[in-house]
Amino acid sequence: MAVVNGGELVREAFRNGYAVPAINTQGGAYEIVRAILEAAAEERSPILLMAYETNTTYYGLGWLPFLAQRLSAETGSTLGVHLDHGRSVETAIAAVDAGYTSVMIDYSAQPLGENISATNQVIAYARSRGVAVEAELGELGRAAVRNASVAEAASGGEPGEGNEHLVRPGDVKQFLDACSVDMLAIGIGNAHGFYEGEPGIRLDLLREVRSLSGDTPLVLHGSTGIPDPVVRNCIEGGMAKINFGTLIRTRALQHLSGALDGGCEHGGHLWRVNQHVCAKLKEDVRPLFRLCGSAGRL
Repeated sequence: MAVVNGGELVREAFRNGYAVPAINTQGGAYEIVRAILEAAAEERSPILLMAYETNTTYYGLGWLPFLAQRLSAETGSTLGVHLDHGRSVETAIAAVDAGYTSVMIDYSAQPLGENISATNQVIAYARSRGVAVEAELGELGRAAVRNASVAEAASGGEPGEGNEHLVRPGDVKQFLDACSVDMLAIGIGNAHGFYEGEPGIRLDLLREVRSLSGDTPLVLHGSTGIPDPVVRNCIEGGMAKINFGTLIRTRALQHLSGALDGGCEHGGHLWRVNQHVCAKLKEDVRPLFRLCGSAGRL
């Protein structure tokens, strides 16, 4: 098993009607990465390990690719290493050079023309080095902001009118005509963080985008808190990469706190605390493979 091109994993999932779970590792936290890879190997699932640009300020941009290579051989897992929400062309290019096998360039907050220009710059550099590229349309906000925006849209507004957080279907065609991305994240009522109440996921908007996106796999960000049946509907609608982050980082802290409060016999040894956290996290990660339909695909 090995570290492979992230786009190839997603495209295989897209062709076969399932999704690859993509889990944020907090920049490459060892216990999170190990838990994910051990669970993925046991479930025989492909996996994408992600690092958000801000999280890499502690470990360094190259740490996650290094750790992934080391642990892929030990665990027998098949995985890609993905830069999540790269905020500049320079960062995306640096991630390619650091060993990421797919990178996201997120110019969704910028005008469409700037998004197209930046994405094509990254594509030109990454493709020649065997690295896949993800872009985004419909800027994702935090969950509380998202719910307010979805409520406005549901009250009669058109996607994108007065709500920059929802993808404009017209932009999808224009963007994909100009950029041959490997995967495209879209805003359909999803957001990062914990949702306040039921998230208003616009499956009707997903269907409209899917009619325009051709053979480009779509990506769902902000999946923590979206009901399982809705996630499955999104996968059926062409979303072949499902991102998770808030759930795992929150559970990691909970398990750490529990261990220090007497949840494990650590005897004052940090490695025993971390081993406890890793074991607990595996059970949090395992259901994500089954939800995405990726279990048993390897």
